[in-house]
Amino acid sequence: MIQKIIKGSIVIALTGFLLLGLNFYRTEHSQVPIKSIDKDKIQLFYRDDCPDCKKIFKQIYLHNLIKQDIQFINLKPINNRHYIDEYTIHTVPTFIHKNKRYAGTQKEKIKEILKWITKPYKKEKKH
Repeated sequence: MIQKIIKGSIVIALTGFLLLGLNFYRTEHSQVPIKSIDKDKIQLFYRDDCPDCKKIFKQIYLHNLIKQDIQFINLKPINNRHYIDEYTIHTVPTFIHKNKRYAGTQKEKIKEILKWITKPYKKEKKH
């Protein structure tokens, strides 16, 4: 009985990792045109063929699995390239949120960026 539970747990865990890996790949290589920018999220402008972007993508992806506060914008598809001029993107990866901007791959700086969005404030109770 215990062996069946262990085998079942292993199968479930492996399936979860496989699905996570597939979603990671689909997100990184997304060719879907971005129709609008979500100003409440941090925008990550990247290219799926950029070696520097690949270095940091896993860190950002894993953060976003939990927080859901990153909008991934792949600049490789032609339909997304208008954002290069619109947001004055000179290099990738570039992070933008409101009036803040960072282009680069420094892990410590990226950790700071991931804190740009603060937790929602609690509404004050009416008296």
